[in-house]
Amino acid sequence: MKPGDPLAGRRIVVTRAAHQAHDFSMRIEKLGGTAIACPVIRTVPPADSRLIDEALQKLDSFDWLFFTSVNGVAFFFARQEQLGLTQIPLPPRIVAVGSKTAAALEARGIPIYHMPDKFTAEHLVASLAGVIRPGDKVLLARARIGRAVLPEGLVRLGAEVTDAAVYDTVKAKENITELVRLLHAGQIDMITFTSPSTVRNLLSELDESTREALAGVKLAVIGPVTAEAVQAAGLPVHVMPSEYSIDGLLDAMIHYTGWN
Repeated sequence: MKPGDPLAGRRIVVTRAAHQAHDFSMRIEKLGGTAIACPVIRTVPPADSRLIDEALQKLDSFDWLFFTSVNGVAFFFARQEQLGLTQIPLPPRIVAVGSKTAAALEARGIPIYHMPDKFTAEHLVASLAGVIRPGDKVLLARARIGRAVLPEGLVRLGAEVTDAAVYDTVKAKENITELVRLLHAGQIDMITFTSPSTVRNLLSELDESTREALAGVKLAVIGPVTAEAVQAAGLPVHVMPSEYSIDGLLDAMIHYTGWN
């Protein structure tokens, strides 16, 4: 850490899943901060994979394939390989929500047909008005607990939507005891949230006195959907980027001027 580092001396909690937390934490550390890993979610294959398994067997019947996260990409292709269905062509139009999702697909040599300027379901649906044709068959490869905004919006545009879970997000409790100790000691400057489930899962582990200890902690969220979860819990949002991505979140943290 150098005195000129933008996050120098800041103790920042990373709540995202352990397999994704390392890169985020390292970037915080390179900016001078101290990253405290406290994964409150983990991703696993869905308990019921029948819908995605059926879709994988007839991939070439779909006109569109949507990925809304890097996890969706990883679990989709892992399942395809497990079933030995890699020879079935992908749909001609691949949609990625977010630059990281697009990069994960491009790393596999898969070209992106469409990516919205803002990484939310609302913006994605709006960006496809007049592009999706009535009767187009769409496969959504995403989390089991995905919001209804996307499939409902696509149906309104005339698409026939198969909303297939390729992974599930479940609760994790790593490092909670240490986080509670640090909160009561006043040794946390900021907590970062990258999904509504990270908000809900963390808060469910905090008793009333620990929630009170959050009063002096800045809360940073990746985007408006996560912000809604924080606000629904009666807490303020201090940092939210204009670009709803980890890159955008880090940039917003760097330029945040409300540190104590």
